[in-house]
Amino acid sequence: MSGILPSDAHASAHNQSAEQAAVELHWKGAIQNHTTDFLINWMESRLDHIGAQSLQKKRIVRVAVELLQNMHHHAIPHDSQPEFIIYTVASSSWCIEASNAIDPGNMEELKGAWTTLKSKCQRKLRSMQREKLAGDSRSNHGGGGVGLNEILRKANGNVDMNIENLAELTRVTFSAEIPLQS
Repeated sequence: MSGILPSDAHASAHNQSAEQAAVELHWKGAIQNHTTDFLINWMESRLDHIGAQSLQKKRIVRVAVELLQNMHHHAIPHDSQPEFIIYTVASSSWCIEASNAIDPGNMEELKGAWTTLKSKCQRKLRSMQREKLAGDSRSNHGGGGVGLNEILRKANGNVDMNIENLAELTRVTFSAEIPLQS
């Protein structure tokens, strides 16, 4: 088995046939510091176990860290249904999905930032990230405001964002696909 604690009610893991999409990990519940540590440790162990190449492992982990940080810092507090899912696609890629409710007032700003970043090439994204990190501006939680940029860069642009307006909340879902072999 993969390293998910059987006593953890929020997590599950399955190893299925590599020829179809197979859920590697499914976490549903609050994302806190210890949750992120647990999930990243699990991912590193699982990637080692399946023989992921070093560069791809690094990319996958960095994308996951940014997605988890987004969930930790930007999910609305009363959302009891954040989800973090990893699945294998045709045994050659990992798809990481992160979904959580956000403040509806932040939706337009998020859409605008995402559209702007998605339109940039890798070189421009790198340049923008360096400039932003060199500045003194930091968010309330200490971040440099480069999370979306990092997700796009490390996933080589293979990331989609979907925003749903549901009856009582606005939910954002990021889906990044990263090859296991380069």
